[in-house]
Order: sequence, then C-alpha cells, then structure tokens
Amino acid sequence: MTTAPNPADPGAPAGNEPEPQGKSFTQADVDRIVRERLAQQAKNQFGDYEDLKSKAGETQTLEQRVADMATEMATAKADALRSRVAAEFGISAKKGPNGEPSDADLFLTGSDEATLTAQAERLAGREAERKKQGNFAPKEGLTPSNPGDPLRDFTKKLFNKE
Repeated sequence: MTTAPNPADPGAPAGNEPEPQGKSFTQADVDRIVRERLAQQAKNQFGDYEDLKSKAGETQTLEQRVADMATEMATAKADALRSRVAAEFGISAKKGPNGEPSDADLFLTGSDEATLTAQAERLAGREAERKKQGNFAPKEGLTPSNPGDPLRDFTKKLFNKE
C-alpha cells in the first residue's frame, strides 16, 4: 500500500517516481523533517496571530477614543447648560481683568439643571436686593459726638471754636 506524497515532507517521493526501497534517514534528517513539520503546523494554526494582535490594539485604541469623546461631550453639555442658566438669570460669564474667574464660574457649580437654576436664582435674588437697597452706610456724614473726649475739648479751646 502506497500513500500519497506529502509536499511538506522533503523526504517523500514525488509524483510518479517509484518509491525507493531501502532509503534510510540519519537522526539529523529526521530531526530536521520533524522541526519543519512542527513549524508548518504552528504557522498554519497561529499564522494570523500578528493580524489579530494588531486588530486587538486597534480595538483598544478605538475604545479609548470613544471614551474620550464621551467625556468631551459630557463636559460640553455641562458648559452649555451653565452658560444657558447664567444668561437666563443675568449672571456675568465674563472673566475679570486679570483673568479672575467669572461669577458663573465661581457660583454656578452644580452638575444638573435643577441645582444650577437654584444657585442662579439665589445669586440673582441677592444682587436684586443689593441694588434695591443701594449702598447704605448708617450715620454716614455725621460727626460723632463724644462729650468726654479731652483732646477734642482742648482743640476747640485752642482754636476758639466753642
């Protein structure tokens, strides 16, 4: 019984050639043939390993990019909401002359619309109250009278102001 020749086996007879009867192999030839066969099997079994590895790296990169984009989107939404609430209640979003944070940056710190609205209402209410009362300093412009001050009495006598 003859078997079909294996192209991966360099020691196998080719095509229609008669099979040699007494061919013997040295141990080095057998070792070489086995190594070549194992290498071929490994290549066939794990040949696409590098491709799969690079695709896995691309997947991680894409997942990271998606996560970064989601974070940027959440930040942009929060900034837009803060700006909208600040504009609605007349809260300044302009930075100070030396780069100080704006009123909106300082006082509108909530993360959801309800909290931002409550903060803006409170801030706008306090500003309205301050404007309604104006700048008020009690007893402004009056000279304090302290009859028991000896230095004041001496000065009045000195300049004949009594």
